[in-house]
Amino acid sequence: MVKTVTHDVQTSVHAYLREMPGALGHMDYEVRGNRVIAHGDDGTVVIELTYEGERRLGSLELPMTHVELNLIGFSDSAADAFLRNYDKHMMRTGGG
Repeated sequence: MVKTVTHDVQTSVHAYLREMPGALGHMDYEVRGNRVIAHGDDGTVVIELTYEGERRLGSLELPMTHVELNLIGFSDSAADAFLRNYDKHMMRTGGG
């Protein structure tokens, strides 16, 4: 089974990658450019990051990044547990 979840977050790719290890828990992972591949007992997560530029909010310019998570081989309950942990850790980076 492959479950795909997408988010648009107010952060740069660099800031996202800095916060990402906590969201992956104990999974082994590697970063290949703007792609993260993580392997764990429950399955594999492939994260694609696409920087979409700056969003203007008044005088502020906020970085925007599109995040696509592909959960491969997870059961429904394991995918839900992973996503709860991911959201908890990634909310401070501008979204989840």
